[in-house]
Amino acid sequence: MRPKDHPDLHFDVIPKLFDAHSKVFLTTLCDVDKQLIHLPRRFCPMYTTRPLATQLFQYLQSRNANVVGQDFHVVEEGQPFALQLKDGKRLEGMLCSGSHLGHSLIVLIRRMQDNRLLYCYSAMRLDNLGRLLGNSVFNSWIAQGTEQLYLNLSSVNLPFDHVDFDEMAHAIEAHGAQNDQSVVHLKVPKFGYEEMVWRLAHTNLRGHIHLGEHMTKCYECLSTDLERFRDENYVPKIFVSGYPTDFNPHQKTVSLDITELKWTPNPTRMHLRQLCSLLRPQHIQGIVQFHTDGIVSPVPSFLKVFKANYSPKSDAVVSTIRSESQAGQAKQGLYRAFRARRAFEFVNDGDESSSSG
Repeated sequence: MRPKDHPDLHFDVIPKLFDAHSKVFLTTLCDVDKQLIHLPRRFCPMYTTRPLATQLFQYLQSRNANVVGQDFHVVEEGQPFALQLKDGKRLEGMLCSGSHLGHSLIVLIRRMQDNRLLYCYSAMRLDNLGRLLGNSVFNSWIAQGTEQLYLNLSSVNLPFDHVDFDEMAHAIEAHGAQNDQSVVHLKVPKFGYEEMVWRLAHTNLRGHIHLGEHMTKCYECLSTDLERFRDENYVPKIFVSGYPTDFNPHQKTVSLDITELKWTPNPTRMHLRQLCSLLRPQHIQGIVQFHTDGIVSPVPSFLKVFKANYSPKSDAVVSTIRSESQAGQAKQGLYRAFRARRAFEFVNDGDESSSSG
């Protein structure tokens, strides 16, 4: 997606056509393999931190993509950097991590003239806000709130369900025991579930987790504590990989659907509340690419109350107008009136162009 007023900026969408002026900010690699089914001939400049850059570079090399190290603008986490736009304007950006492993980032972009924070973008759950709040530079940037806050609202209407990782580990062990003492195969997407695996390694499964080849390489980009997964008396109880063939074919395995674990990288209602209360935005926008039909759910009232300009009266008026509009549409029968469209706050790049491998 791209902010309407600054279309040079791309958040978590890699354009299919090269433009030297485009600036792609990568905050997560979740579903990047689906996004890059067709590879660009050449990659636009990509801004991210070293761990994510290394993960993506390795993945693209494995697919023989036309990518070089210079395609990545590696920035230091929590350190501001200058941005020169096509129209000559200058902005300042910053990427900060809100996860234990540093693979889930938040983007902040502000004007250099008055230090007004224009955009905050956060696509995935930030489970370690303490890491953010411990950064004095981050605190100074958000002190006056932000104009726009872009959030992943794909789970906003789901009830919050606390995940206890000790209970998760017990359920995984029980599943293996109930299936003839088999090793539990947990099939995970290529990226995004490293934090869940890291948390499981802090339970009684520590030393009993076998990582597949791809997961091992991904995790090594984020942390060096692989000994957490294997100890000297290593007896595998869980096998984490996207491919069951990665494991010993002579070992009994039983699959466990990852949805049964009730953990995803998507932010929950709690995570969304935390960010909105912290950033006090003027406007809250949903990120389109995380909704398969391209239609973003309306921002719920429990998030709107954190807007800097929130007024219960104005919110009630908007709700009344929306209800009357919907009722009017229902009475139109076979014909519908054509109304002027509202201007979008962002541009969706999902269908930007065709590409070649």
